[in-house]
Amino acid sequence: MYNKIKIALYALLSTVNVNLVGSMRLSEILLLGLAPTAIKKDDFSKYPYLRKIILSLALLLFFQVLTDMVVGTTSQNYFRGWASIIMSMLSFLVLFKLFNSYEGIMIYLFMIMVKNIFYTDDIVTSDMSYFKFKMVPILSSAVYLLSAYFYRRGNIKAVMGVLFGYSITCVSFDSRSTAVVFFLSAIIIYFFNSGLKLTKAKITAFAIIGLIIFQFTYMFYVDAVKAGEFGGDHARAQIERLENPYNPFELLMTGRGETFAAATAIADAPVFGHGSWAKDHTLKYYQILLMFHDEDFNVEKAYSKEQLIPSHSILMGAWINCGIGGFLSVLLVFFFLMKMGFYLIRNGQSLALYPVIVLMTIGLIWTFAFSPFQHLRFSVPATGAIIMSAYYDFVYAEEPDFSELLYTS
Repeated sequence: MYNKIKIALYALLSTVNVNLVGSMRLSEILLLGLAPTAIKKDDFSKYPYLRKIILSLALLLFFQVLTDMVVGTTSQNYFRGWASIIMSMLSFLVLFKLFNSYEGIMIYLFMIMVKNIFYTDDIVTSDMSYFKFKMVPILSSAVYLLSAYFYRRGNIKAVMGVLFGYSITCVSFDSRSTAVVFFLSAIIIYFFNSGLKLTKAKITAFAIIGLIIFQFTYMFYVDAVKAGEFGGDHARAQIERLENPYNPFELLMTGRGETFAAATAIADAPVFGHGSWAKDHTLKYYQILLMFHDEDFNVEKAYSKEQLIPSHSILMGAWINCGIGGFLSVLLVFFFLMKMGFYLIRNGQSLALYPVIVLMTIGLIWTFAFSPFQHLRFSVPATGAIIMSAYYDFVYAEEPDFSELLYTS
């Protein structure tokens, strides 16, 4: 019971920031208080992936310190940068020990949904941003809960209905990345629960057929958006500024222009990077971003923000902040999480949380590729802890601390 109360408090307190070493959330202060009793001396030997992830983050911290010393980062910025990585390490350690039951993880998902009903981090400025930044966090949590509920009761058709229905809803309201994650996850869940024996040849054939279907579907989507029959103003504006709107990579480029700005920043400082909270002092990278967004340069608007080098990618943000060593360190974290996640996708159909694990694993691919570097501190540890808990439930099924995660239909 006390463990579930701690989980609920962690979810709810993530809404409140306090100023200590930079900005911290009350949920992180809670983790600091829980750490002495949650972390055990044999955790690293008992859970090798936990050890590997923490060591990878420690390596990231080393390269962050090295970069800040080389480039001469201000003390205010490097303390914030170092504290962020340390909090990511602590969050992985404590949350992994908290998320050790089916009910506990379901409480976390429910409380995150409740938290997002009352508060979201992103600023809502339009109908599109209202759905994407306000409704999607709420609805995604609800879909996690529903898919786990139906799956535990063996109702795969209901799981498919929820996931496909939500995917279509997201596309129609211009939240395409969320739609892709939930759509792909639905297909994966279906195949691995269909009894079909998958071989490399079959996977290749399905992939080719899937790509062909995707391209034809994408073409119909573009025509529908241009005709005003589907999607919203944001999608229409993006598609209208593309030279070839039927090329999905062009749409990705205009939607994630930060990636190309980040690539230029990496090329300018490939070894050591630009340091913690790297500033775009000349606005060079901001102007590259505007070029891909087809926006005019506005000096007043540019200087009204924090002028950080845009990246919108954990992996590329690590390279910008910590150099190539930081990139490789974060790549290790990503590799270990994917190794556990894909192992469970292939073998863990008996887990009650199987749909949630699939959704989170596929979602992490997008997060590491196209989400801001700060997600390594704020969202990745919780998602990674849930995947890791499910993984060790599967490989240590006899352990009493993990028995509640088993499929019980």
